[in-house]
Amino acid sequence: MNVQVFDTHVKTTNGHYLHFDVLVTPEHAAKAKLYAQQFLQQQGYNSDDIQQQSCDFCHNEIATPAVIAAINAQGYYILKLQGC
Repeated sequence: MNVQVFDTHVKTTNGHYLHFDVLVTPEHAAKAKLYAQQFLQQQGYNSDDIQQQSCDFCHNEIATPAVIAAINAQGYYILKLQGC
């Protein structure tokens, strides 16, 4: 499975920095920002907590079995990088 990687950076109003990738299939690329927002809500952040957010296309790659399973189950996979 080929996935698109969206590099996501978030700074909260209290100065916390989060960096994660949103991995989606090409046909769901338009939903990457929505999936990033859902992930942030799952982590306990709401829109009032976010000072700045970017979610930009980075590159394509071949998905691992764990990524494929997550995408099949929920439509996306979050790769936590910093602060998550």
